[in-house]
Amino acid sequence: MSTAIRLEGVRRSFGRREVLRGVTASAETGKVVGLLGRNGEGKSTLFKILLDLLEPDSGVVEVLGRRPDGSGELRKRIGYVPERPVFHDFLNAGEVLEWRARFFPDWDAPRADSLMGRLKLDPATKVKGASKGQLAKLAWVCAAAHDPDLFLLDEPTSGLDALVREEVLGELIGELHSGGKTILIANHRMEELAGVIDEVWVLAGGVVSAAVSVDSLRAGACKVTARLHDWSSRPSVPGAVPLPSERPLAAWAAFTREAAEALAGSGGLDVVERKPLPVDEAMKLLLRDGADV
Repeated sequence: MSTAIRLEGVRRSFGRREVLRGVTASAETGKVVGLLGRNGEGKSTLFKILLDLLEPDSGVVEVLGRRPDGSGELRKRIGYVPERPVFHDFLNAGEVLEWRARFFPDWDAPRADSLMGRLKLDPATKVKGASKGQLAKLAWVCAAAHDPDLFLLDEPTSGLDALVREEVLGELIGELHSGGKTILIANHRMEELAGVIDEVWVLAGGVVSAAVSVDSLRAGACKVTARLHDWSSRPSVPGAVPLPSERPLAAWAAFTREAAEALAGSGGLDVVERKPLPVDEAMKLLLRDGADV
C-alpha cells in the first residue's frame, strides 16, 4: 500500500517557541488517522505544513507522493476543514461555493448541492451573522466538493449540534473511508470516532510520542489491577500508564497485550484482575497521558 503522508524529523518554531520538535510519522493511503493532542501541542501547525501553507524549519514532508513546494498545487488534492472557518462576510453560502469553484478544476457542483442539502444549509445563508455550526457545515462542503484524495480535519464537528455531529461522524466520514480517502482528523471527541479510525497518533512535546492501531487497542487494551509488594517500587512499563488507585492495590491502563504481559512479569506485584478497556476509554487515556506506546 502507498503512503499518503510521510513526516521525518519535522521541526517548526515561531520565534523562540519551538512547536514541532522532530515529528516523524506516516499514514498509508486509505487510512483514517486520529491526531490526539492537548491545545497548543501543534496540531494546527502540522495541518498547515501538510497544506503547504507553512514551511517547516527542517525535516522531510511528503503529501500524496510529492513535496510541498509553495505552489499551492497540493491543495487541489486536499480537503481541509479548519477549527475556525473564515469566509468573506459580504457573501452568502452559495456565493462562497461559486467563488471556491474557480480554484478547483475538479469542483463538482452537484456534489456540493447534495452536501448542502444533507447538512440542511441554505445557500442564501449570509456569512455575516452565521452561527458557528453553519460555518462548520459550509467548511465541510468546501472541503469535499472537489472530491480530494486527502482530508485534513481540524475539529470538524466544532459548533455542530448532536444530530449533525452524528451525520458527519457516522455517515460522511464513514463514506469517505469506504471510498478509499485518506483522512487525518483532530477532534476533542475522538471517542466518537472509534468506529472509523484505523490508527491514533499522539502529539505531545512536539513529537508523535505514540502511533497505535485501533485494532491493537481493541484487541489488547486493558485495565490491570495488582497488589504491590512494595509501593515505592511501582513498575513503569512502556505502553502502560498508572491509574488512580488505593494502596495496597495499584492500577494501570495497558494499551497493548505486550504492555499488560510486561506488567504481570515485572515482579513485585500480584495481578488481581485484567479487565478489557473499551477503545473510547483507551483513547481518552492516550490523550491525557501521551503514552509512549
